[in-house]
Parts: sequence; structure tokens; C-alpha cells
Amino acid sequence: MNNILQAALDLHDAGCSVVPARTDGSKAPIGSWKQYQVTRPTRDEVIEWFKDGHEGIGIITGSVSGNLEMLEAEGRAVHDGLFEQAKDLAINSGLEEIWNVLVSGYVEMTPSGGLHFLYRIADEPVPGNTKIARRPGLNDSVEVLFETRGQGGFVVTAPSQGATHPSGNPWVLLTGSPATIPMFSMEEREAIHTVFKTLDSMPARDSFATALLNSSQSDESKPGTDFNNKATWDEILIPVGWTKGYTAKGHTLWTRPNKSSSLGYSASSKEETGNLYVFSTSTIFEAEKPYSKFAAYAAIHHGNDFKAAARDLRAKGYGAPLPTLNSLPSLTELAKPSLSVVPSLDSDQVEQPRERSSWFPKPLDLEGTEEEPPPAFLARNDGHRLFYRGKVNALLGESESGKTWVALHAVAQCLQVQEKVIYIDFEDSGKGILSRLRSLGVTDKQLANFTYANPDENLQLEQRHDLVEALAQQNPDFIVVDGVNAGMTLLGLDLTNNRDATMFSQSLLKPLTMSGAAICTIDHVTKSKEGRGNYAIGAQAKRADINGVAIAVEVVQPFGRGMTGELNLKVTKDRPGHVRANSKDAKIAGRVVIKSTAEGMVTIVIESPEMSSFRPTRIMESVSMLIEIKPMSKNAIEKATEGSNETVRIALDCLIKEGFATFSHGPRNALIITSVKPFRQLETMQQSEIA
Repeated sequence: MNNILQAALDLHDAGCSVVPARTDGSKAPIGSWKQYQVTRPTRDEVIEWFKDGHEGIGIITGSVSGNLEMLEAEGRAVHDGLFEQAKDLAINSGLEEIWNVLVSGYVEMTPSGGLHFLYRIADEPVPGNTKIARRPGLNDSVEVLFETRGQGGFVVTAPSQGATHPSGNPWVLLTGSPATIPMFSMEEREAIHTVFKTLDSMPARDSFATALLNSSQSDESKPGTDFNNKATWDEILIPVGWTKGYTAKGHTLWTRPNKSSSLGYSASSKEETGNLYVFSTSTIFEAEKPYSKFAAYAAIHHGNDFKAAARDLRAKGYGAPLPTLNSLPSLTELAKPSLSVVPSLDSDQVEQPRERSSWFPKPLDLEGTEEEPPPAFLARNDGHRLFYRGKVNALLGESESGKTWVALHAVAQCLQVQEKVIYIDFEDSGKGILSRLRSLGVTDKQLANFTYANPDENLQLEQRHDLVEALAQQNPDFIVVDGVNAGMTLLGLDLTNNRDATMFSQSLLKPLTMSGAAICTIDHVTKSKEGRGNYAIGAQAKRADINGVAIAVEVVQPFGRGMTGELNLKVTKDRPGHVRANSKDAKIAGRVVIKSTAEGMVTIVIESPEMSSFRPTRIMESVSMLIEIKPMSKNAIEKATEGSNETVRIALDCLIKEGFATFSHGPRNALIITSVKPFRQLETMQQSEIA
């Protein structure tokens, strides 16, 4: 057996997902390897790949390899003595035992003189690939010093050789074997990472506003710069509860206030740069970002308001008075070139210059200045439609309010014109949805364009791949997400937490809209009309994520087998504005009439609010019976009557116009409704039939 095959089998037997690496110097895996991010190859596959001495071996890090992570010290970090500095920091800050486990488990040297450390995490999922420490390079570039390969990452391992690396040098195993890969808790892993994070030497970045405020002054006259030169970290951090730890060779380690564990540190400060680099996410500081003393002062005492911090420090004697406004430089003069990333010969993948993120302001696209297109789905009987393509739309209502029937009416309309529909159902079953669609007259031939998902597991990497592939293959026009609350619960998210609501939107709804389809979410409102507001149960962020139309479904007349029901569609949000423009009083988008035969066949019509002669007879009867007992104020009637306030007001108008009630003004100009004669729904219907 050749040594390459033996090494590949040893890695496989130790639980790693082993794949062949290219021998073209790219350090990338051969062929299609995405499947091996979720399922390990078989031992026979490994033998077939390496039996003839293929020179490049790679492993996929993350959950598929038993929660494996690789930490890399780049060749430049080793050559410049930074790895030795990390060793000294670890040993002198109480982490000697963890450090010794790391360096005696599995260690290999890369062709450029860097080091790879393999280990597993016992109690939490492996994060993604991460840059742990960097430094400025030449020509506004960034040099990576220490980094990891995590979930879904790929790394070339020993004894790969030959053309696997551009230099032709091999990867060499220095310590241990695949069988001795160590296991750390996440807390231990974070502790050892803090050692390497202390060696990050990227400059602190104060806000653009601060630069604009102080830009025309000399460095000595800026209050922030003056404070940076004169203040000490002891003066800044110790009074607010930080504890000073190990100090040597220009590095000081700090522990955040109220830290319960003694393992690891929360931040480091450096004499060379004067910056504080924060590791912990449990402080007022932003993690993974260098802070100058002035920036730290602004964060601690002024909530990151640099302007207020500058005024405060100037009042305390730092800096000099501000210049006049006409002496400020232009924004162009303030602009600086962005940092680009230097490709590393020892990196497992060559990094391209960074593209601008969505946070970088850009000129508007003047080619696309037309108005946003009108809604394209859920048609009324006058031709106007209510749901927008490419946006998140919502149907809201109490349980059994008919909102799912309205969504299925939109589905049926799509299928009738051969548009493709995906239904993601967190509340019902496939049989239930099929039964409803057939009762609406959808044929089996039309159902060829309908696909259905009933998820019962969290949306992890494998599940995301399935969803993305389905969107690419099926190219849907309309997607229903039935049961936002149930969906959030399945994903382990808190309905009342704004951050979790945004996460649900970003992880599921936003990817769905990228397909170009119209999205219809179905959500619940509270039963309390007073506490309902204008959106669904849970966090306010659920409303903010709707960028199409949100429609509340309100019951006017209950619906059931052999019965005719009525619903109101009330617009509670319409960002593009087309639906409100075609709604009564910019509120009522339509009246839904649902008719069911005794055999269970259902017809649904959405009438234009202007075309509908809407008389909420059931509510009219309820109100009439109330005021027959005694006259009541309009507000008291609304509170005592089941149904939306809007529907109750319509019922009152009908009773007064038709002579069943009259009104007068009471104390404080309150509207008092008095009965003239009883109104009964059944009698009215019988009279209509006789006529």
C-alpha cells in the first residue's frame, strides 16, 4: 500500500470526509465535492481514488468530519516569530494545558512553512471559515496571519506532494496522527483563539463622522487624538469593571466585567498600536474590531456617539477648539483606498480582491426608473390583483378565519394558467391541502405544476441545499409559507424576539424571494382586538419584513360545509402602494364570498369593495339585539360585538340607513345608538326570497 493511500485511509477511519485534491497547484478538491460536505465517502471510494498514488489528499472540515476544525498559522506568521509570541501568551496567561493539547495532537507543516492544527469541538457546531488575526500589508493590502477552516471548508493535508502545491514542496506531518486529533469544548477553543487574536494588528477605525468632525485640525488639536496620546487603558477600563491580566512584550490581556469563567480572556491591548482588540461578544464593544482609546471612551460613556465624546473630552481639557466650517475638507479629500486581500500561497483557496458589501453606498440604477410593477396574483372579480411578484406578502387572521382558503384560491388561479406553485406547509398535511384544492376544482392535470413540502426538521446546510435546488429546478411563480409561527418554532426561534424574526426572514423568506416568485406568508393575529395592533402575533420585526402587501382576513359571516361565508380583506401594509390605490378608503381590498355545497365543492369570489353591496346581516342582528335592551354608545357596541370594528361600524350604518336604529349625541359628544325596531337576519332573508 502506498503512503498516500495509507494516510487517506487513516484519515477516513478517524472519521474525516476525505477527498482527492487537484494536482495543478490550486489546492482545490477534484470534481464535484459538495455532496461530501454532508455525507462522507465510503472506504471503497477512498481506495479507488488513491490506490494508484494520487499525490493530493484533502479533508472537508465541519460536522461531516465529526465537528472537525483546522487552525492555520500562515508561513509569514511562523517566519516572523508571531507563533512563538502566541505560545508565550498562552503559557503565561494560564492556558498552558490547552496549548500543549493543541500542539501535541495533530500538527503538520505546510509547503510554505506554515502550520496546520486539527481538532474537534465537543459541545457546539463548528463555525464557518474565520480570519482570526491579520495585519496591514503593502499597498493597502491585508495579510492573514491565523485563520480557520470550519463548517464546509476544505484543507489539503500531509503527505500531499508534487504539483499539489505551486512550489512542489510537500505537506509534512510533524506530530500525532489522525487517531490523536484532540477534542476541545467550545469554551476551550475560544480561549486558545483569544491568544491568536491578540496578534491582530489591523488599525482601529473610528467613525466617518469623527473623521469629518476633526479632519481639519492638526493631530495634536483633536480631542480624540490628544486623549489617545495621554490616556492609559488602566484609566479607561478598570473603573468600569475590567480586570487586568497577563502583561508582557507590549501585550496586556483583559477580562470583561462579570465574567464567570476564569478560562480565557475577553480582550487585549497593545503598546505598539495603542488599540484594544475585543474578542468577547458579551461586552458593549463590537467583537473582532480594534478600538482606539478615544473609540473605547465613546463606546463606554456615550453609546458610540463620537461627537458627544469629543465635546466631553474637550470640556475636560483635551484638544483645541473646533475650526470654522469653511475650513473642512471635501468628502473626496477624506476618501481613502479600500484594503484588498493578498492571496496566500499557503491558503487552501486563493482569495480574490473583496467586492463591496451591500453597506457600500452606490449610485442608483438610472436604467430602472420605472414604477414598481403592480400586483400579479390573487385576482378580484374586477381584474385587480393583490399580491406582488418577487416580494413577501402576508395574510393575517385569527384561527379558522379563512386565510388559508384565500391563499389556496390564489394557488388555484395560478394553476389554472399553468403557473408553478410551491407550498411550504408547517401546519397542515399534504392530504388536507390536496382535499381543499380538489374542492376548489383544481384538476390532477393542473396539479402537475404544484409541489408541496411539509418540513419536520431544522433548516441546516443539507436542508438549505435541498431548498435551493428545488427553487432552481422548479422556477416557481408563487410560493405559500403556511404558518409563520409554526415555522419559527421548528427552526428554534422565539416568536417574540425581533432578532429571531429577522433571522427567519433572512434564512427562509429572503432566499425564497430571490427565486423571483411572489411569496405569501400565512400568520396568526391575537384574539384580543384591543391588543392586536395591525400585524400578527409576536415580534414587530415580522411586520417589517413584509415588503409587499399585508392583508388582514376578518370574518363577517362564518363559513362551513353547505354554508356561504363572507370575509373582509383589510390592508394593513402596502409598501408599493398599488393595492391601497384600488381599495375602499385605502383599507378594504375586497370582500370574499365563499360558497360550499353539501357535497363539499367550494367556490370563492373576491369582489371589488366598490362593486359589493356589503350588508353584514349577522352583525346587524347582534347589534340590534344589544340596543333593544338599552341605548348604547358606538364605542360600547364595538367592544360588545364579535367582529372587527370596521364591520361593526358598517352594520351600524346599515341599521340607521334602513330605519332600524337612530342616533343622538350624548355626554362629551358621544354617539348614542337607539333601537327603532328589531332587525332579524332570518326574516330579512325570507322577505328577500319571497320578493
